[in-house]
Amino acid sequence: MLVDVLLPLNFDHSFTYGSNKKLKIGNLVLVSFKNKEIVGVVWDLNPKPLKKNIKIKNIIQVLDLPNLAKSKISFIDKMANYNLVNKGMVLNLFLYKKGFSSFNKGLKKVTDFTEFNPKIDNDKKLNDEQNNVLKCIEEKVSFNHYSTSLLQGIPGSGKTHVYFEIIKKALKEGCQVLVLLPEKGLSEQIAKRFKNFFNCEPAIWHSGIKDKIKKKVWKGVISNKIKLILGARSALFLPFQKLKLIIIDEEHDSSYKQDEGLPFSARDMAILQASIEKFPIFLVSATPSVESFYNAQNKKYNYYCLQNRFNQSDIPEIETIKLKKENTSENNFISELVTQEVKNYLKGGDQVLIFLNRRGHSTFIFCYNCMQRLECPKCSVGLVYHKKNNIAVCHYCSHTTQLQRKCQNNQMCKFKFYGAGLEKIFEEIQIKFKGYNADILSSDLTDYDKFQQQLQSIENNKTKIIVATQIISKGFNFKNLNCIVAVNCDSAFLGNDIRASEKNYQLLYQLAGRAGRFNKKSKFFLQTFDDNNSIFNSLKKFNSNDFYKNEINFRKQSKLPPFYKFISIVVSGKNSFHAQKFAVTLKNSLPRNEYIESYGPVSAAISKIKSDYRFRILVKYNPKVTPQTQIKKKLKALKLPNNLKLQIDVDPINFY
Repeated sequence: MLVDVLLPLNFDHSFTYGSNKKLKIGNLVLVSFKNKEIVGVVWDLNPKPLKKNIKIKNIIQVLDLPNLAKSKISFIDKMANYNLVNKGMVLNLFLYKKGFSSFNKGLKKVTDFTEFNPKIDNDKKLNDEQNNVLKCIEEKVSFNHYSTSLLQGIPGSGKTHVYFEIIKKALKEGCQVLVLLPEKGLSEQIAKRFKNFFNCEPAIWHSGIKDKIKKKVWKGVISNKIKLILGARSALFLPFQKLKLIIIDEEHDSSYKQDEGLPFSARDMAILQASIEKFPIFLVSATPSVESFYNAQNKKYNYYCLQNRFNQSDIPEIETIKLKKENTSENNFISELVTQEVKNYLKGGDQVLIFLNRRGHSTFIFCYNCMQRLECPKCSVGLVYHKKNNIAVCHYCSHTTQLQRKCQNNQMCKFKFYGAGLEKIFEEIQIKFKGYNADILSSDLTDYDKFQQQLQSIENNKTKIIVATQIISKGFNFKNLNCIVAVNCDSAFLGNDIRASEKNYQLLYQLAGRAGRFNKKSKFFLQTFDDNNSIFNSLKKFNSNDFYKNEINFRKQSKLPPFYKFISIVVSGKNSFHAQKFAVTLKNSLPRNEYIESYGPVSAAISKIKSDYRFRILVKYNPKVTPQTQIKKKLKALKLPNNLKLQIDVDPINFY
């Protein structure tokens, strides 16, 4: 028989192969493609008519593994069409190659998964408010019917314990459960809570997990012997056999959006998968995305809310500190008033978090002799000084250089450093608060293993001052942290981000939630040049409704998400003229009507990255329509020149 096989390659169509065996849609098969053996999936049993004189290869092997369910095939198809990518690239997300290659070798002996088996008891350690919310959930939610629910609650209200009880019920019914987390660093701390609650080792899946463990987890999932998985966005594509519940913790987090390679939102694709496979999904956050909050208010999602902290501890007092010349100076970014408050907390045995969401030491490097900034030769951005390694780094292409550049009169540039990065703040901390153990946490300064050690030191109260970027802003639970300082609350509002207010509010609210979680008076200091900003007033009330109401009204008037949706198309290439010319041709071919508008092409906010010139087209459309099918046809009709690249991002988060 002849069948069509979809391969995990950059194609939107399947390939015809022959077989001596009777096959079914969803069979995993080994085939030869361009002299390489590759695993694919039987996509169709009725191949399209073939051209004459085409030699058909036979399938090498039908793998002795569970079929890819028809619902998964439907999901791959819809995910590819919605995100305007080829089906083969989506299939590739599902095929963990090291799992296949070792399945009949080392993994054949792996049959014991008892370490991952949860021990489920009937005790509920919930307060009255949590019990009431859980009761409402149990009345509405079934593991055999699709629903999306938003569980919102102030930090420390016990959202995690509520969804633990939902997971417990799913496990009792023999279901597989996936808990998605935005950061792999967060998975270790929350894994401890899972271990304590379920009395087992949680099966964890993300890029920091060693292959030996990944292979075991993969086999446990595909054999339906591992029921509970914690993971980053890639865990969504594990070979679940009876997945009946997805929990997305910190659902608002931008880490769920993959920008590089194949852009997609793991949160939105999880909702799509749940709708196809008919099971419930829970979005959990203290600060939901505006879109999720809007959907909950409009009854598209079920909505549940926890308004009080679990242990009745007070929420932090939030105070804005207006920055002026009198209380700041060069290399003195923490005001005198805040400095004194920090000293008082440290003397009382408390921990302090100093927050700045900028990596490196100095963000602006300038020579006054030649009057030129030190810029990346490959990107249209300035380099950032990283003092630890004494180098200048591009945060877009990772280009590094020593601080050496020819200046006037054949001399070398004498650089001055401006703008505060985390390393510069750390230097100030070490001078102002001598005698206290301080540590710096940033994605460019710490690897996964080191990060776990740093977290352990913080949890044991050995580290007294934490200087960190947003890597520390969500999900962590530090008993002794009772003072937080946001060094510069204004920088996030700069630039061209349509979600700037939302992101900054969520970040600061989440930060505030790290403090005072164990019945001690806590304070959160917001250093700002604009203390009249409306989001600071919303933060002080610790009531999100004001912020969401204002933001939703603004979005409606401005025709922004969730009232309109965007598709970003970036054409890039080494030759600026060729890239712009093709971008104009592409824009003119796009569909246009009363529901769909196209803007551009214009030079992107960062006009050059990795030596490629970039031109952006923005498609804006009413959610009543889905223009993806039309756009995909137009893109196929227009042949992309070999010297150009096309990056398509549906529902973009970033616009650089």
